[in-house]
Amino acid sequence: MSETSLLEGLLQEEQVVAYLRQHPEFFLRHKALLDQLQIPHPVRGAVSLVELQQERQRERIEAQEQELRALMATASRNEHIFRVYADVYPELFACTTLRQLWKRLHTTFRNRLRIPISALWLNAGAVKAKRSDQGFVLEPARFNQLCVQPMAGQGIYFGRLYDSERQTLFGEEALVHSAAILRLGEQGELGFLAFGHANPEYYHPGMDSLLLEQLGRFISLLVPTLVTLRG
Repeated sequence: MSETSLLEGLLQEEQVVAYLRQHPEFFLRHKALLDQLQIPHPVRGAVSLVELQQERQRERIEAQEQELRALMATASRNEHIFRVYADVYPELFACTTLRQLWKRLHTTFRNRLRIPISALWLNAGAVKAKRSDQGFVLEPARFNQLCVQPMAGQGIYFGRLYDSERQTLFGEEALVHSAAILRLGEQGELGFLAFGHANPEYYHPGMDSLLLEQLGRFISLLVPTLVTLRG
């Protein structure tokens, strides 16, 4: 078929589609055509327009049911996460060191949310930590590098990491293929809270971040009680 013939065929199809859209009563005037039309079907060979319409309706209903099940599953998971956060907040409030704060978060997320790896890093350019908490402080250059990539100016990031980013946040041996990273502080200047998972698809762009952002705001309020803020 030549290009001209193909274009003419497509144009005719568009005209037919446009006509039927503008004249939905067409099949009311030609009811017999509904039973006479035989439409190719990948499984059943050929079906009538009515049968095809019924199948399409069943597919739409099934798709809506799947969407509803997915929404209910998400709602149930969010309720579980909310309850976990509500339980851990008083325990976090009682912490007196960064190590205690990280330990409580790590244990709770590992045991109750099945998130195996977590990290808490503060920006040495913004805070001065106790000597016992120096292991939770990043030099400004490394902190700023993470602010550029993977954060790219965002307050929260979901997705995969380059090896250098993974090593900085979680250590060289950490089995992390996707991560959630949250900047702490009003302007994200205090540091990072990060969670890692071995499943590459566990954290992905477009995830609902509301509950994690609430946790980040709570941690941001606690940090100044555990460190000295630089002027």
